[in-house]
Amino acid sequence: MGRMNFGRRAIAGGLALATLLALAGAALGVSSGWENAAAQRSERAVAVSVGNRHACALLDSGAIECWGYNGDGQTDPPAARFSAVSAGGEHTCGLRETGAVECWGWNDLGQTDPPAGRFNAISAGGAHSCGLRETGAVECWGASGYGQTDPPAGRFSALSAGWEHTCGLLDSGAVECWGASGYGQTGAPAGRFSVLSTGLHHTCGLRETGAVECWGRNEDGQTDAPAGRFSAVSAGWYHTCGVRETGAVECWGYNGHGQTDAPAGRFSSVSAGWLHSCGLRENGAVECWGNNDAGQADVPAWLREPTLGVPATGSGGLLDRGAAAHRAGLAAFGAALLSLLALAVLRRSRKRS
Repeated sequence: MGRMNFGRRAIAGGLALATLLALAGAALGVSSGWENAAAQRSERAVAVSVGNRHACALLDSGAIECWGYNGDGQTDPPAARFSAVSAGGEHTCGLRETGAVECWGWNDLGQTDPPAGRFNAISAGGAHSCGLRETGAVECWGASGYGQTDPPAGRFSALSAGWEHTCGLLDSGAVECWGASGYGQTGAPAGRFSVLSTGLHHTCGLRETGAVECWGRNEDGQTDAPAGRFSAVSAGWYHTCGVRETGAVECWGYNGHGQTDAPAGRFSSVSAGWLHSCGLRENGAVECWGNNDAGQADVPAWLREPTLGVPATGSGGLLDRGAAAHRAGLAAFGAALLSLLALAVLRRSRKRS
């Protein structure tokens, strides 16, 4: 009988020890999971760029996140740190923190083959791309059937590549454009501008007064900018969007897919694409509207609501892992209670014997 009691005590003691170890492991899992999730909640979008049927966001970590049509790899950014991103027709380009340009996606005309060296800015167009050198010179590559990759000499402070034309903002504030001009999209008006954006067949600029002025094709009213003061403007394929000084987004032009039906609220920037648009809210949340046939308006949930945290690689995210660890902790706690109860029963039985 003594040997049997000893065996029972050994089994009970081992069970209790195993339970305590399980509890400790679960507790560590809960702590680690939620700490990792909390650490990732600071991940925010700091810029958004819309292409043909895809969109990309630059995160405050320097990473790039893209979504939408990916038939040519345009939503597969490399794992690296970037300072800028630009989504084009079927390709995307990013500016590394080193100043080097890297592009990915459709490349039948060399639009993803940037030259070596350091740049200050990047813009992806329909089938060409352009970068702004540290010297202020513009350099372009890719399709050049209309001269859209042949920039003039001079010092520029900004540039924007459209479908088949490109425009740059000179240090003087004047706009100079080159490439296709069948609709007058390269016929920039005189005067000083502070922001510039090229679309399919039209171009828009933000005057230093805050007024938006557009030129080029206007069959859908895409160049009929409303009066008032804006802080940003973006020319899409057949529509245009701007951010008012109040933070409200206002769009005009073709609206067959709801691409000009901007949501209410305050935004810091906006980007107009082919048939959809995306905006960056002041809290870092990204919101898109318009055509969604390829998922281009389906912003990842953690970008729509940054407080949800960034998902981990593979199935489930950091918060999911934290919740799973929490459930495991509760299960282990329940098992511990059962083990302690069993141990108490054994002790009472031993005393009676």
